[in-house]
Amino acid sequence: MSVMASTSAFATVYYVSPSGAGSKDGSSWENAFGVDEFRTKATANANGDVYNFEGGIYNLSGGTVIFKTATGATLIGNADGERTVFSGDKNDNNNPDAADASRLIRFQANTVNGDSKNAITVENIDFTCVYTQADADATNMGAFAVDNSGDVQVKNCRFYNNWAQGSRGGAAAYLYRSTVKFTDCMFYNNSANYKGGAIRIFSDNANKGITTFENCVIKNNKNYHDFGGAIFMGHGNSLNIVNSTITGNSAVSDGAAIYFTGYETSHPRQVRIVNSTIADNVTSAADDAQIVSTQSAHLNIANSIITSDDAVAAIKFKGDVASEAFAFVSGGYNFVGNVIDAVSNELPWQDSDEHGDACTYSAIFSSNTLDRDNVIIPARFYAGATGEEVAAAVAEWGLPSGLDLSVDQLGNLRQGEVTPGAYAAKKESLTTGIADVTVSRDNAVLVNLGAGLYAVDGFDGRINVYNVNGALVKTARSGEIDLSNLTNGLYIIQAADAIFKVVR
Repeated sequence: MSVMASTSAFATVYYVSPSGAGSKDGSSWENAFGVDEFRTKATANANGDVYNFEGGIYNLSGGTVIFKTATGATLIGNADGERTVFSGDKNDNNNPDAADASRLIRFQANTVNGDSKNAITVENIDFTCVYTQADADATNMGAFAVDNSGDVQVKNCRFYNNWAQGSRGGAAAYLYRSTVKFTDCMFYNNSANYKGGAIRIFSDNANKGITTFENCVIKNNKNYHDFGGAIFMGHGNSLNIVNSTITGNSAVSDGAAIYFTGYETSHPRQVRIVNSTIADNVTSAADDAQIVSTQSAHLNIANSIITSDDAVAAIKFKGDVASEAFAFVSGGYNFVGNVIDAVSNELPWQDSDEHGDACTYSAIFSSNTLDRDNVIIPARFYAGATGEEVAAAVAEWGLPSGLDLSVDQLGNLRQGEVTPGAYAAKKESLTTGIADVTVSRDNAVLVNLGAGLYAVDGFDGRINVYNVNGALVKTARSGEIDLSNLTNGLYIIQAADAIFKVVR
């Protein structure tokens, strides 16, 4: 296993396993804390303490792990092999229900934005099977809860299958007056009745409530009523979405993916979307959108794709009363569908933007959907920005420091001619402008099975795959072939006298 964290000279390092071991004093793997000992130690946590976790399932349904107020800690799950899973599944049915825990873990460092004296780091840990009761108060809900903490780093964590009853939302992450950065994280299959199918952000202070998602995937979360299929920001300083994909989320109304209320002096609520794809999120409201805010919205977008194929618009500014606080900024290089705005604000699109009726999901992605790398690969080329151009466009936006704008969600450099959005496809790999092109005397059909798998309908013979230079790169002895391990680019599939072009 690989779980050791770097620590300060004064930190105490503890070891934790699902069942504990030996004396259970946490001093070594041979004497690791069990769940109960870990919970007890958290209440007496000394600032900077480090907790290393074996892989396996940690059932926390016996009570929330609450870290001592005004302290920070580092929690590092297993990075090599079996995941470290924090679960509230009391009845062991792998489904969030009324028998399960309403919260897994809570931090309150009592620090202001950027103050790292009580820093919190959580890495390589899954959070699942939380069920928040309808009458739960704010101190007892959300799988991962943070309060009044100025420096929280969450890395390579997964939040899934959590369910929030009542009106508070935020089943997976409940973030209150804190500065939290999620990097390489996934939120999926969470649900709520209101206010964010997965994530709720709010604050009581103009300078607090700063949330950042970098290289993250937020997919297939559900809000059974309104205000954000995935994310709700009711109060707070800012929400920053960078190099991330948000897709497949749903709400009845008020934001298929994101809802945020507009700017006030006491709560700036600024939303900045850079190098990201927000697409194919759905609602049942005819006049809804991927992103919804009030007429006092503060929304900045650069080098991003925001679109769908149905009646759901890209952006909606809710209400028909103009607000002096309204601010929309395009940094350019965006591919954005329709905007619903009853006030008809003049939106300052750049010459490099593409927007309006023609900017549908199929126009840029064709039939491509989220692949096994959790990106949606464009099927047609539309010009996006290089890393240098993105950095110049957003230089005055006040984004948090430390973001890497030069790469896409998978770490590919944004250089040369590439598409916008979370995945930067190179122009040379999309020169046909068509995802799958069939050329065959026998009318053979290539079927895209998803996740890089293809089949030639009605053909059981040998299949050859060539790169654009004509080199044979893969063969299969049946009518199905897996291209998922090939690098992105244009490939030729040959099945007898049938020839197909495929863009990976």
